[in-house]
Amino acid sequence: MRIKSCFSVASILFSALLNSCTNTDVLPQSWRSAWENPAVIYRPLQIVHGADIRNKAAYYKDSCGLGGVVCNVPFGENYLKSEAEWQVFVDGVKDMRKNGLRVWIYDEDGYPSLGAGGRVLEADPLLEALEMVYEKDSKTPFVVRPCYEYVHASNNFYMARRYPNPLNPKATQKFIELTHQAYYDHLGPELYGQVEAFFTDEPSMMAVNLGELREDVRKNVKVMDPIDTEKKNLPMVSWANDLPEKYKARYGEELMPVVASLFSGDDESDKVVRQKFWSLLAELDRDYYYKAIQSWCKSTRDKNNGRGPVASGHGLREENPSNHVSLDGNKLLVASGFDIPGLDQLSSDPTIWGESSWMAAFFPGSSAVLNGQRRVMCEMSDFEQTINGKSPVDVQHMQAATAWQMAFGVTDFTLYYTVAYGNKYPNRNEAAHREYCDFVGRVNSVLMEASPVRKTLLYYPIYDLQREYIPTAEKMTWRTQSELTKTIESSFRQLGANLLKAQTPFVLVDYLVLEKATVNSNGTIKVGDNQYSSVVFPKGITLPASVSKIMEEAKSKGVKMVYANDYNESPMSEEQAGLVGADEKLIPSVESVAFGKFIREGLDIYMMTNTGDQNYTGKLNVLKGKRYVELDPQTGKIADEQKITDQAIPIRLATLQTRIFVLN
Repeated sequence: MRIKSCFSVASILFSALLNSCTNTDVLPQSWRSAWENPAVIYRPLQIVHGADIRNKAAYYKDSCGLGGVVCNVPFGENYLKSEAEWQVFVDGVKDMRKNGLRVWIYDEDGYPSLGAGGRVLEADPLLEALEMVYEKDSKTPFVVRPCYEYVHASNNFYMARRYPNPLNPKATQKFIELTHQAYYDHLGPELYGQVEAFFTDEPSMMAVNLGELREDVRKNVKVMDPIDTEKKNLPMVSWANDLPEKYKARYGEELMPVVASLFSGDDESDKVVRQKFWSLLAELDRDYYYKAIQSWCKSTRDKNNGRGPVASGHGLREENPSNHVSLDGNKLLVASGFDIPGLDQLSSDPTIWGESSWMAAFFPGSSAVLNGQRRVMCEMSDFEQTINGKSPVDVQHMQAATAWQMAFGVTDFTLYYTVAYGNKYPNRNEAAHREYCDFVGRVNSVLMEASPVRKTLLYYPIYDLQREYIPTAEKMTWRTQSELTKTIESSFRQLGANLLKAQTPFVLVDYLVLEKATVNSNGTIKVGDNQYSSVVFPKGITLPASVSKIMEEAKSKGVKMVYANDYNESPMSEEQAGLVGADEKLIPSVESVAFGKFIREGLDIYMMTNTGDQNYTGKLNVLKGKRYVELDPQTGKIADEQKITDQAIPIRLATLQTRIFVLN
């Protein structure tokens, strides 16, 4: 009897051990722990310009749920000059770090970055941004002059202030000396080494009219440098005095004899000049501004035992491709100068991703993928609502407006959301802020270490936009450009939106990226470290011969090519969806759900957010997996594991609701 009893106990123990091995929790315990108590690395940072952050750590962390701050020495006439203000800043950083909070540094007095609060031009007025303007009927039609009136430097929400020239490397060198080096000097190697990133805000080559502010807004903008109201408003291009020399060195051709082509002309020869010119400016802008800061950060880290901030921030008008030519030459190219590329999202209307705002997330997101990075930053707010007299949005809209970006790969959020409004808006207070930050933290606890899954490339038509770009004196939009530009940009906008509405996230690539692509025999094209099975091209494009050759080879090896000319763009047809490989999709189809797929530690992860005003009920087709677990980042609940039947997961999403599914 005793032997039989021992045998029975052993059988029970063996059976329990077997069950524990075969019924492994779909959600790894480390993920579950991180979800239940998201670390500060997963949480948003509050932008606190010039605030005295000493003794605020407990408030930010415990009351507000934040992971840290984006901070700087105070703005104003003493910016970067007052040792007393420097000491307050340093003490604040010490307090943040002592209490385990993260620190980023904002690199400007307001924006756009590069002026160091006016001190760059104060040190050397010859570093001011330049423009070449064109006056058709003048005896001297081409004139180089300072670039200030009619441009972003004099038409932004913060201050009208003259701007240095990012096409002059001495300007960025002086900016780094006055700003980045000063932060290093005051913080010292140890404390500086605990700072995560520098945040640069909306730099640009400047020479383009983006329109004037509303009068009711303009009256509240500070003016450092008076505006010359007598200055003629003329078509302009960004300029540096050595551009003719650089153009000849780059192309072996003279620029000045053909400079008129920058302002007019429809011949192929005119378009070739424009494309070369703007391609050159894009390279100079990237190297002289973005990569100059990135390289300085890296060099300083190397001297500081590998510790210290990386380069982050965002440019201007990511969601307006026609503006990319004049502002940066090539938005995708210059973003490569960021270690954590970024965007700003001034609206907390979650529906806007299906229009044109998807571009704001996908330019920095694609840059990250192409450069082997994961983190993408967003400066987040409800500014568009409040500046137009509306109430601050509620927590549910804050969450949904952030969630669609996270589904598309954004990880880091720096907040201009006001924490608390007192009795005026009692639904927006510290508790609500913490609820929002907990939401972001939970999502990031699952996704930040995960890799976005993308099978499709969407062609960014900057080559054609450079060829077509004609400066105008009036406010520049795609509507002021050629009919071909209108066709190309409209097609690009619509294709991106339609792909995303069909649950097909993608990576943006331009002609420079495709020139370096390699074709595999398995029906994929290799870009960077990743392989893609399809490429989508907007209507009206002209591919360089070098890219056409690679695309022909790719097509012959089985890579799927989708040309918008051949298909109805809106909505995306079943044929198109099949060509780009949208196998994992929601049934019935729905255009209000932002969808992203990720992989981490061999597990498939799906995130989806219903940004519409109707509840959704359907199913998600999946390619593999036997079991899944559903996570609710708004409440923190983790549902019981479920079996996958018929390769589909039932989906129920209320309006503004987000869900994450982890499959095994």
